[in-house]
Amino acid sequence: LKARENEWAGNGIRSIKVIGDAEAPGPIAWATYAGHRFARELDEPDIGDALPFRREVTALAAE
Repeated sequence: LKARENEWAGNGIRSIKVIGDAEAPGPIAWATYAGHRFARELDEPDIGDALPFRREVTALAAE
């Protein structure tokens, strides 16, 4: 596909992105999450490796 990049525009392809198991083998859950995340973020700005959600950080204190 990358070798035929000059044909992309004529076939309606603007870009390609490798996701899920195409990057590296892993559990099916990881591939499913990668596909789900890609679909949610399809028309959004690229956030790179940042998490698309906030994580609650708690501190443990001895009392």
